[in-house]
Amino acid sequence: MRPLVRLLGYLRPYRLLVGGGALCLLLSIPCSLFHPLVWKFIVDDVVLGQQHGRLLPALLLMFLVHATGTALGLVRTLLLGKAGERFIFDLRNAVYRKLQAQSLEYFHDKRAGELSTRAVQDVEALRDAVVGGLDEILASLLSFTFVAGVIIYLHWVIGLLTLLPLASVGLLIFFFNQRVKGLYRKVRDRLGDVTAQLNEVISGMALVKAFAREGYEIQRFRKIGESYLATSLRGVRVRAVYMPSVLLVGFLSNVCMIGFGAWFVIQGSFTLGGLVAYRGYWWQLFSPVTSIATINDLWQRANAAAARIVEVLDEPESIADPPHPSELGRPRGQIDFERVSFGYEPGRETLREVDLRVPAGASVGVVGPSGAGKSTLLSLLLRFYDPTNGVVRIDGHDLRSLRQRDLRSHFAVVAQDAFLFNESVRDNIRYGRLDASQAEIEEAAELANAHEFVLGLSNGYDTKIGERGVRLSGGQRQRLCIARAFLANPAVLLLDEATAAVEPESELLIQTALSRLMQGRTTFIVSHRLSMVRDVDTILVVRDRKLAERGNHDALMAEDGWYARMYRLQVGEEGAIPSRPARERSP
Repeated sequence: MRPLVRLLGYLRPYRLLVGGGALCLLLSIPCSLFHPLVWKFIVDDVVLGQQHGRLLPALLLMFLVHATGTALGLVRTLLLGKAGERFIFDLRNAVYRKLQAQSLEYFHDKRAGELSTRAVQDVEALRDAVVGGLDEILASLLSFTFVAGVIIYLHWVIGLLTLLPLASVGLLIFFFNQRVKGLYRKVRDRLGDVTAQLNEVISGMALVKAFAREGYEIQRFRKIGESYLATSLRGVRVRAVYMPSVLLVGFLSNVCMIGFGAWFVIQGSFTLGGLVAYRGYWWQLFSPVTSIATINDLWQRANAAAARIVEVLDEPESIADPPHPSELGRPRGQIDFERVSFGYEPGRETLREVDLRVPAGASVGVVGPSGAGKSTLLSLLLRFYDPTNGVVRIDGHDLRSLRQRDLRSHFAVVAQDAFLFNESVRDNIRYGRLDASQAEIEEAAELANAHEFVLGLSNGYDTKIGERGVRLSGGQRQRLCIARAFLANPAVLLLDEATAAVEPESELLIQTALSRLMQGRTTFIVSHRLSMVRDVDTILVVRDRKLAERGNHDALMAEDGWYARMYRLQVGEEGAIPSRPARERSP
């Protein structure tokens, strides 16, 4: 239960609410369990004792005490419910903050659906255990303690004989917990697999449809679902034995209470009213036992979910801010790579011994074979990853000495995958600067050659564009991303295959917009199309994990190396233009 107990620490800010609820609970339990004692009084004193005039006061007292208990229970439910809902809210936000703090490497190693399961469904699984379960288990323990004390007080022999069978419930709970401790964790893991598969296929539904693989995906989802079903059924079998066993033990306690109570009434050492009170208290005695058994099952499942949440919260952050970060201010944009080496996997370098200086405001083209590490340079610039060896600097500052937020606020990325949110056009452009006015948003759109087509949409800047901008063409999506970059007003601009996935009729508009965007900014352009980098200040050829060639277009053509051969090939001097290589991993 350690993970669940640890997460209960998130209730600490609401200890006054919990304390108030616990106090109301403590006061309400005797009120709700008072009436069987009134039954005893009515039978023994009012009926058998011929004190008929005390019937009405006894009934009135019973009602008033029970009403008081009901009112206290209402306040208890409100206080504990408020604390529990805030607990869930805070915990979900803590998980989300942790995910936001992780590096890209973390997300490359995890499935999006699995992470969303932990952030949403696993957190939600704690709701019943904390909001209802904590309240219920405290109420059950207090009720059991109160009733046990009363039945022992009324007749200690009958009371002890009644409680004796219930002691075995503790053993049943112990054995049950041993059986399900690992089982419920497997159930949560299999549920994560189901969610991850569902999210993945929904995201790639266009591909599924294009290849007519609906049947294949149905079978694949069914197979994963069968694994989840098999694990869940194991839990069903364990619970099928557990709960009836608890009920059987409880009924045995009832038999003992009625049997021994009747025997002592016959012997004259116990009153008929006491037996009636015992009958009233039997359910009050047994109900907490069954509740504890049920809540125990709920807590075991919640503990499995809590363990998965704790794993997320405890995951170390491979890219972290320094304890005492340097102040960057508004950078000029000078970039330095000093003997930088990097690999995505230990022992496998993607880049080796890269030395590079880019003056502020200069433009750099990065070309080379697919998979050579071009986009990796951009990832290192954004500090999505840290070099294995060497240092990356901006204006002389080691990137590791800066806050990630401060560093990235001076960068803008326009990538091949023009990612947009399922929000309005305005919200997607404003993502570049959240406090931008409508006039500034429209100005950015005009600079990006997007304003005209936006006005032609059904609701203009208020038009919802669908998930990932599915309602727009590739060129329209890219122009909104360029508008977003204009609004960000970066010191350093990173273009990663920015025109690779757009229709020909949009390409000139995008190139014109990018030319405007590059003015006065340090710019890195990653492209397989060498014509995109012909006019930059410096061209870098990344091959064999290093900078194999560098210089402007004329110098590299004179060297007659890889760049010169590929340039002539692409412009048709050595044959047909080849198909564009597959897209690399982008930052």
